[in-house]
Amino acid sequence: MSKATDWMNLSASIAVIMGIVFLGLEIRQNTDMMRSQTRDAISEKQMMFSEWVATEIELADTIAKVTAGQELTPGEAVQHAYFLAGVWREWENSHYQFEQGLFDRDEFEPRMNRWVSTMRVKAVRDAWVATRMNYSPSFRAEVDRIVAQYADSAEAIGPQAAR
Repeated sequence: MSKATDWMNLSASIAVIMGIVFLGLEIRQNTDMMRSQTRDAISEKQMMFSEWVATEIELADTIAKVTAGQELTPGEAVQHAYFLAGVWREWENSHYQFEQGLFDRDEFEPRMNRWVSTMRVKAVRDAWVATRMNYSPSFRAEVDRIVAQYADSAEAIGPQAAR
């Protein structure tokens, strides 16, 4: 082989290696962007739920009644059921994003703490048990573990919570 051919092969090899390094950097940058967009979208959904409770007095009253263990009217029961379905769907999405690596443990753990707090209310746990099959198996398992913590817990809120 000639020196020119050797230099061409070396140059081509260096170009391929540089291309692979560049591709790796692009993928990393894209992953970081996806993580950022995911976090932003989930935060936006959480703010939407907070806004609903803050601006819809009927929903706020319904949630307060549930937390206090008071009886709901049929309309309030439907309202609360749909509210919980939306909350749990958002939780399921957060869980999925975490499983896909788009959420760090540091970001996900505070959400889990919120889930634990929400599930303290017996009526909420009962609603979960009644509708849990509407959600993915891995998410169901996560929430079921939370619900199981309150089975005989004095921390639970609601009638007959600490049997």
